[in-house]
Amino acid sequence: MRSDLVNRKDTFSTQAPEIMEITYNWAQPLSYDLNPNMIVYHHTVKTDLTPQRIDELHKERGWSGVGYHFYIRKDGTIYRGRPENAIGSHAQGVNARAFGISLEGNFNNEYLTMQQKDSLIALSKYLMNKYNITDLKRHKDVRNTECPGVNFPFEEIKAELNV
Repeated sequence: MRSDLVNRKDTFSTQAPEIMEITYNWAQPLSYDLNPNMIVYHHTVKTDLTPQRIDELHKERGWSGVGYHFYIRKDGTIYRGRPENAIGSHAQGVNARAFGISLEGNFNNEYLTMQQKDSLIALSKYLMNKYNITDLKRHKDVRNTECPGVNFPFEEIKAELNV
């Protein structure tokens, strides 16, 4: 393998991808004692949801606000949801130890865009390296749900991340 590709890959996996920061007004105080050892992948089912709209929808459920730590739009833009050290509200039973990453779309009847996949790989690599995470799950692996849909390329994602 070319050395310039190895170096690029090493840099790519340890540097944070560009993350758009959003200011949220939390409905209740967050708990800031997340101890992450897992990443849980989700889909939004609906499209054209802004991070702010997800925040509103989650507040309507009685949550503090957006439950995911990150949200990836179809164009590959990554938005921060909850702070990295805050416990999420995305996968009951594992919230205290899992980052939640949601992707725009319904992967029961559509597919990740290449931009989403690239951003998901970059973000996952970054979090895995920063927090020494090796456990990747789909929402349906921890709860009785179809999320993130039958077309979510989980095995392909794991292979790219060497898991």
